[in-house]
Amino acid sequence: MVSFDLRKTLIPFSMLQISNLFREMEPGEEMEILAGTDPTETSILNDVLLILPSAQYDLISRETTKSDSPVTRLRLRKKKDANSQPTKGKPSCLTSI
Repeated sequence: MVSFDLRKTLIPFSMLQISNLFREMEPGEEMEILAGTDPTETSILNDVLLILPSAQYDLISRETTKSDSPVTRLRLRKKKDANSQPTKGKPSCLTSI
């Protein structure tokens, strides 16, 4: 499983890395993305779900841990039929890179 920690990172570069790596992943492989719990970092996870073609991944889990430094964890699995086209109307940077 590939893991990205978006806490305290340059988000545009991280988003590009995530989309590029997702494109290279084999069907069945998983990706984990970590972000903080403040509204800005939480919205980043929503952005990740928008830039990846929704027809090509399954959302395994999205959970927030309760601790001294809470973290939201997003886990995705690339679908077996990853050659399908993104859902019409959904933006996807994968098709434009």
